Amino acid sequence: MRKPEHQWETRAYRAIRRAEIEPEWRAEPRAEAFDLAPLDDRPAARAWLSLERQVVTRPALRDRDLVHAVSCWLVARGARSIRLMDELGAVIEDRALYVWELGTPPLKNPSTLVSLCPSNAEMIDALGCFDRVIACEDSSDYPPEVAERERLGPDLAPDLERIAELRPELVVASLSVPGMERVVTGLRARGLPLAVLAPRSIADVEDEIIALGRWLGADERACEVVAGIRAECRELMLGRPREPVRVYLEWWPRPMFSPASECYSNELIELAGGINVFGERPGASLEIRAEELLAEDPEVCFISWCGVAEAKLDPQNLARRAGLEGLKAAREGRVYALDEAFAGRPGPRMIEAARRMAARIREVAAAKAAAKAEADTHTR
Repeated sequence: MRKPEHQWETRAYRAIRRAEIEPEWRAEPRAEAFDLAPLDDRPAARAWLSLERQVVTRPALRDRDLVHAVSCWLVARGARSIRLMDELGAVIEDRALYVWELGTPPLKNPSTLVSLCPSNAEMIDALGCFDRVIACEDSSDYPPEVAERERLGPDLAPDLERIAELRPELVVASLSVPGMERVVTGLRARGLPLAVLAPRSIADVEDEIIALGRWLGADERACEVVAGIRAECRELMLGRPREPVRVYLEWWPRPMFSPASECYSNELIELAGGINVFGERPGASLEIRAEELLAEDPEVCFISWCGVAEAKLDPQNLARRAGLEGLKAAREGRVYALDEAFAGRPGPRMIEAARRMAARIREVAAAKAAAKAEADTHTR
């Protein structure tokens, strides 16, 4: 199936991203410009979106789904508020965003489910409800039973028409990464019953497990899963080194992407005894340049590329990359592969990523402590 050209849609418009954006928008975080192509006899419109403000020309503001679509775009990039205006500066929406509001009220205890994100499939399985899943997107690989389910295409472009044909009682979708707004808005435009997940923290994951458990009639099991996550977190916190180690976590190599402030990865790194060198930058994910990484000088690096199996990750790639020849951690062999199946999925298995990072971080912390002790000995 070919990836759709539009970035998001409503029942009245499809948003096609423009290659260029006006100069006054270029400095704004994650800014993008769109042509809004009408699906009926409405006039064409334009949209400019960033994490700080959103502007849509007035013809499209008569579309009742427009606010929902812009909200999905924002949530997929880590935002939790909307400030939508028309081209004259009149404020249309200015409020907090709540992820659950982007779905539709589900049928209580639905018997047929479609899962559209690997972490969603894992969450459904943890609740003991995977037997209800009739189809999922291609990248889900856990639980093993996914091999027996119909596949719907990639997570950023599943076959929405096929999902409509299956008529599930609930579709469990996600807005955890940019691009997923195309899926959620497309499902809404087709009138499908929809739950939307987009956790930015471990607490969010716990809340979503509880909420999904309530919808699926698995309340007791949901409480058990959350209790298990909290116990794992307590165990890791007890083993952290005294001083945190500076960590670079890479989600993609070209262009380079790393988690930013509004991301659960910061908590996983903290549980492991580290601190994300880009953890104060705005948004959920951040495109960075080689010189920025050199300036931050992380003590340890983890590569965990989205959709790439751990066995295919090459830690030496970072050291060989143009512009990173001076990265000390890479030169000294402190770059490690980290399975994306744990680090990139905000769900019940995510704490395993912290456990694996902790093993490497403790090695670095111990080496630092030993070097400091030796230096102190020589200065006495």
